[in-house]
Amino acid sequence: MKKAVAFSNNDVALIAWSYDQKIRNCLGFAVYRVDAKTKQKTVLPAWVGFKNQTNTEWKPKDTSVWPLQKFSWNDVTAERGGSYTYEIVPMVGDPDHLEADAGNRLTTGQIELTPGEGNIRAYFNRGILSTQSLTHQIPQFGSGTPDYKVLTSRIDQPGDPLRNSLAGQMIEALSSLLEKARAEGGECYCALYELTDPELLKLLVDSKNVHIILSNAGENDAENRPARQTLHESGIDITDRILKSGHIGHNKFVVYADKKGEPQAVLSGSTNWTFTGICAQSNNAIIIESPDLAKIYLDYWNSLKSEGTNQSTKFRTDNNTEKPPVTVDESRVTVWFSPNTKQQAKPAKSPKEPSDFAKVDEAIRGAKKTVLFLLFQPGSPSILEIIAQCQNENQDLFVRGAATDPKAVENYTVQLFHRSADEPDTVVAASALKDQFSYWQRELLKASPGAHAIIHDKTVVIDPLSPDCVVITGSHNLGYRASYANDDNFMMIRGNRRLAQMYAVHIMDVYGHYRWRYQLEKNKGSKKVFYGLETDDSW
Repeated sequence: MKKAVAFSNNDVALIAWSYDQKIRNCLGFAVYRVDAKTKQKTVLPAWVGFKNQTNTEWKPKDTSVWPLQKFSWNDVTAERGGSYTYEIVPMVGDPDHLEADAGNRLTTGQIELTPGEGNIRAYFNRGILSTQSLTHQIPQFGSGTPDYKVLTSRIDQPGDPLRNSLAGQMIEALSSLLEKARAEGGECYCALYELTDPELLKLLVDSKNVHIILSNAGENDAENRPARQTLHESGIDITDRILKSGHIGHNKFVVYADKKGEPQAVLSGSTNWTFTGICAQSNNAIIIESPDLAKIYLDYWNSLKSEGTNQSTKFRTDNNTEKPPVTVDESRVTVWFSPNTKQQAKPAKSPKEPSDFAKVDEAIRGAKKTVLFLLFQPGSPSILEIIAQCQNENQDLFVRGAATDPKAVENYTVQLFHRSADEPDTVVAASALKDQFSYWQRELLKASPGAHAIIHDKTVVIDPLSPDCVVITGSHNLGYRASYANDDNFMMIRGNRRLAQMYAVHIMDVYGHYRWRYQLEKNKGSKKVFYGLETDDSW
């Protein structure tokens, strides 16, 4: 059966297609974007051509000239807010004489690049550094690697075009409830782990109707100390939550209350309020308009404030329960907070499964067709062990994921029962090109040699095409350690297919970007690794 589909979030469109039989002499596909309002048709660009060609100036050609030799593609050139359909056209012949096979043209349904409709909005940045686009925008070291110092000197400057490009709509998302409070006379209650971004710090200082719990970050609070001093000197209501070593105040949420003091909305997600979190890591943010949900988060915020620098037994006990479910639009939302264990730290041997993690475990094991995820450094045990078990038990389960931690990915691969001679690549680690070859230049993997986060999302999507879909997202790293030691939160959002598909697009975008780079790193020199378009239909 021939078919083409498209899905989107606020930042990117994912197009996928299939044919019921091989198209003879097909050298790939041209993809056209059709504006639903103006009907203008634009052929998507490609930067990589056939194996016997070059692109030393890194200038794009049409996919009708350099067709896509695959069955899915991410459109990162569409304008946010736009409505589009896509046409997929096989290109047949040879590299010098390609013709469109109009009889096999496919058309997708219409998509919109928006954060969503109704009372739930999700935002995703474009904070992947290991791209050829970035490589050609940043001066290089003598080694040929882009200069991270130039990168950081630009992404911490409000208004810089590179900052805006990498951040996408993330700055708009993080600042939206503060702007709403300023416009409507409401109040914002923030629980933050890291705060270094100058634009967001200024917004906080200028927003006198804000209350902040700021945790310590870095050795001797080196990371947050400048912002903390600025906030104290501004006279803002700030609580210093300085936790002992091994424990972090890892939340990144904001509650909005109206001018009557009634909680109305909450922002959560994985994004720290730093210029690297906004621009140099993959991240997400979610805003939900719901008085009931906002009250749950505000109650937790007040308990954090009351705790001061502690994580008391009562605080942990109060957190050790799933909050009453809240209905938002067609979604059922439940929330967990941490720490929520009796023990102050995860035992080295045989740790007991925390209650919140047990709910995540249950949701993943309930997957019927698909599990998608992005992780930072979840530690062990984590959801990776559960997903590997599920993949071993159900060979038809579609699993795709990526993580910053290469060791976690390697451990995952070891846990899989190998079903073929090839190494499985359903889960990959963040990777970058380390050498110049063919069409590619060396890439920058992270914002500095000392940086840890690359993929910083903490997100799972289960069965995104099903009415029973689940999205799990928040600040929790989805491993035992966070439940034992950290101030954290996550939501489980059930039944919202549009939201699940938005998160799925983000996950597949990040996974797809790193998959080839991870393969290249693991299989350097292999003929199976893509270096350029094949000149015949053997691809």
